[in-house]
Amino acid sequence: MPNKYEPWIMMKNKRPLYFTLATAGIIVVVLFILWAGNDFQALRSTEPPMQIRYDMQYQTKVGAQQPSTFFADRKTMRDHVPGTVPRNGSLYPYTTFQEAEAELTNPVAGNRDVLARGKNRFNAFCSPCHSVSGQDTTEVVRKGLQKPPNLAGANAKSYSDAHIFHVISAGQNIMPGYADKIKPEDRWAIVNYVRELQKAPLKYPENAPAATAAVTDTASAARATGGN
Repeated sequence: MPNKYEPWIMMKNKRPLYFTLATAGIIVVVLFILWAGNDFQALRSTEPPMQIRYDMQYQTKVGAQQPSTFFADRKTMRDHVPGTVPRNGSLYPYTTFQEAEAELTNPVAGNRDVLARGKNRFNAFCSPCHSVSGQDTTEVVRKGLQKPPNLAGANAKSYSDAHIFHVISAGQNIMPGYADKIKPEDRWAIVNYVRELQKAPLKYPENAPAATAAVTDTASAARATGGN
């Protein structure tokens, strides 16, 4: 008949508990030694881990900004279908900044309350190319993208608010338009924030205007030919 006062170190199979713990400890130590002998490679391995269940981690799809062989233009992110607008969206109606200047005025001009929103949207959408100051060189430029104009330069300062709004909306040169990505009120907030950035001192000297350069070249040519 089993003794109900059997010592606690005895398990149901009559094997001492300390023996089981010792066995488990030995196994852990051996595995650790083997791992150390492999220089802990699993901590630095560049190989993908072994997957028992893939679930939804790996799918037959491509991510944003990745190339695709499905479409002829090799682009995963599809362009908007011409003539269509997002639900609850609208098309930007102006094709030139002159048209925008003729019809638009800054609805929040001088409103300091929108500067925080403008800074938030500028840093999110504009600073990757223009930098947070609007004047510095960013990583995308160092990687080969054309350097954008200095937003605190004389040319940018000469733009009207409607002109800047149009550039943000429709794009300019290699800059894409953001009318389909940024709400109109946020675009105006960015305009106000750009005006705030333009109050900072110019960090880098600007190139001589093209007209001045042309006059200089003409004068040099005249001197070279003996003219006045």
